[in-house]
Amino acid sequence: MTFLQLINRVLIRLRENEAVTPTDNDYVTLVGYLVNDAKKIVEAAWDWAALRTTLSVSAVVSDNSYTLTGSGFDYKFLDAYNDTQDTRLKLITKNEMNTLINLNTAATGAPEYFCLDGLDSSGDQNILVHPTPDGSYTLKFDIVQREAELSAASDTTVLPTHPIVMYAWAMAARERGETGGAAAQELFGIADRALGDAVSLEASKYQAELTWRAA
Repeated sequence: MTFLQLINRVLIRLRENEAVTPTDNDYVTLVGYLVNDAKKIVEAAWDWAALRTTLSVSAVVSDNSYTLTGSGFDYKFLDAYNDTQDTRLKLITKNEMNTLINLNTAATGAPEYFCLDGLDSSGDQNILVHPTPDGSYTLKFDIVQREAELSAASDTTVLPTHPIVMYAWAMAARERGETGGAAAQELFGIADRALGDAVSLEASKYQAELTWRAA
């Protein structure tokens, strides 16, 4: 569903005229902001399959610093592995990495560990790996990658749209009191149920992730 369609779904529920663009007037622009706020709520509620992706890092000899290009600052880490060696990478703290790099004898080889090392100028995640690569390795990182805000009329989201519309409607109703006889509190309850249904449906496809297993 496009950004404009989402806005219009909300406007209809507010008993307003549909918009032609996301910036038709000040109120339509406000609804657009509320749609993006609602999208963030839905986005953060679950590790949606549509947002899951794998980023690849090409590690080279003598370089232990890399960037997860495209991760953004608000990604969620799921898994990491050395695809060349068919081994997992272990996430450790920066303090642990400092001990390995600076307080122990320098080591080279296939990367086994990584730590987070701040963000680059684009807001993507920097990492350090250890041991320092002694050759070429492909490192892969499974993450939940957040979407950019919707802005153009044709921008789309891969997230469940019904709870987005319901939350945006509830926020708009709260902003002006109530709409169509429905109080904002009631509408937020409807939005919560819509989101819960969407999460439940998605979770049913990933039941193994919800089962705790001893290490």
